[in-house]
Amino acid sequence: MPANFIPRLVDISKALASPGNVNIIGVVVDVMPGVWKSRGSSTCVTFTVKDSNLENGHTWDGLKVKYFRDNENSLPPVQVHDVILLRNLWVRSLQGGTVGVAAQDKDIPWAIFRPDPDPVARSSPICGPQPFEPDNVERRKALYLLDKITSIHDFRKAAVASRPPPPYVVQTSAPNSRSYNRKKFSLIKDIQEQTFVDLVGEVIKMYPNDSEKVLLYLTDYTANKDLHDYSPDQGEGNDGCEGDTFGYQRRFRRKWTGPAGQLSLPVTLWEPHASYARQFVKENDVILVYNVHIRKSRINGGLEAVVHTNKTHPLSANVLVVQAHKDVRAQQLIERKTEYWESNSRKRKPSDEDKSKAPKKSKVKARKKEKPEESQKPLSPPVTNRSRYEANPTVRAGNPSVPIRSLEAIVASEEHTNLSPDNIEYRFPFQNFCYRSKVRVVDYFPPRLEDFSVPVGPAPANEESDREEDSSFTTWEWRFCLLVESVPPPPPGQPKQQVRLFVSGPDAVYLHGLDAVDLRKNSADLSDLREKLFHLWGNLEELKQAATKEGNGTPPNLGALSQQPFNCCIKEYGVTCRHRVHTLDSDDDTECTHEDCFGWEKRFAMFMTTIEA
Repeated sequence: MPANFIPRLVDISKALASPGNVNIIGVVVDVMPGVWKSRGSSTCVTFTVKDSNLENGHTWDGLKVKYFRDNENSLPPVQVHDVILLRNLWVRSLQGGTVGVAAQDKDIPWAIFRPDPDPVARSSPICGPQPFEPDNVERRKALYLLDKITSIHDFRKAAVASRPPPPYVVQTSAPNSRSYNRKKFSLIKDIQEQTFVDLVGEVIKMYPNDSEKVLLYLTDYTANKDLHDYSPDQGEGNDGCEGDTFGYQRRFRRKWTGPAGQLSLPVTLWEPHASYARQFVKENDVILVYNVHIRKSRINGGLEAVVHTNKTHPLSANVLVVQAHKDVRAQQLIERKTEYWESNSRKRKPSDEDKSKAPKKSKVKARKKEKPEESQKPLSPPVTNRSRYEANPTVRAGNPSVPIRSLEAIVASEEHTNLSPDNIEYRFPFQNFCYRSKVRVVDYFPPRLEDFSVPVGPAPANEESDREEDSSFTTWEWRFCLLVESVPPPPPGQPKQQVRLFVSGPDAVYLHGLDAVDLRKNSADLSDLREKLFHLWGNLEELKQAATKEGNGTPPNLGALSQQPFNCCIKEYGVTCRHRVHTLDSDDDTECTHEDCFGWEKRFAMFMTTIEA
């Protein structure tokens, strides 16, 4: 074989399936912050690369690469969205996963391609540890991936907008082509049938109880003659009761609380926009809704709006809650709203009138209820359900466009049910699925924080190590478990589901940003860990310590638990069942003989969740 022979490139998916020495090119989708330094002479940078499914926003379906060198200056200076070429990379199985390892005693050439601010320029790649030139095949694939990731993240559009136009462009006669490429913002007074627009409006009413969609009424306090004409004294128009689109049921209709006249547009949100609205939107919020389809209602002939599922990005939500002080259009809406309600006192919201006309007896009765008895202790101020169930902003979960699912729905998911060719229904023991859920921590294991990190034993003598270190060096790894339950809890009469979430390795580092060490010997790291996890579980550790001192061995009193729920990403996977765990070393490959057991157990782990404090 010639000395300058370069093996062909391998797709990352193939490298993950067939470990060995490979040449790969991929987009950097995640970089572990900082440079890891061993107690020996090696330094390491860790990053993840992908060459397909770049638009899904995931990092767990890529190849994690650990690049070791004696000299830190020889490490590839990778950044997210770089395209990197790696030659002769060793892909191996490590701790239950597949990792690309560039050992410090091996020559692993790398080349980094980055987007240039000038879209017509093609700058040379950054190469190392020794200078070299990528061949034509490598360069073509790298530039293809670079163009793809650049278009996804819209880098060039920002660059073009910031550059002055070429001198030969006649600005006075050239049309603004950008206006034809984006959705048009519109006021409700200007909307027309069979158009797609962006709207900013206030949510007057919201009906979130439909399992497939959400109906809300939106106004920006501009009138359109093709909308239904509402009056303050009538019910909610001809649209029927909640969940009764065609008005078959006779039920008391509440007074219309929105602006009178032809100012309110009914908007139907399909998934995933509906899930986002149920989670984050409430009445009186100002929201931005984009790619809204305006059409005529088949019931009353007036205009209505629909936001369909995006076929290209089915998990992207087209709804966003807007803060008025940060959006000019929202500020203008607030000004129109103030002017509208002040212009005629008869137009003020019926809810305000109802408060002013409340019977005197009810007021006296309310005061009696508010006055506590002498034997009672004064209660703390009431907490609304919304504030009680509001997610902790300090804890951030990835993929915010993915709808929130309760633990009850995750555990009892119908997606695990399958039908055999003999029409026998059974459930898979697990599926490799990922979810987002809102939870709170009610317990954790091990009971002492000092045991949250564990020593990892040295590799076997016949196995080549990816770190050139002294055999006496002990590596530590995060490994702990959280017992969580859904927030809000299920309706009365339904059982509450508690799930164990395992947190380990890089997922734990991503959660609290701390490297694993011997916590019994490093009190400062233990203090940092305790402070970080306080944002996750509040006073849970104090309650557990108090229960331990009392010696009753009972779980902590959850009634005294003070914490905010948080959103998190959960991945489902399977492990060998406990019935077979003691037979794995034998040559007997028989399956588990326990009834209703496929030889696997379902597990859940937390990932892509971080504490920003």
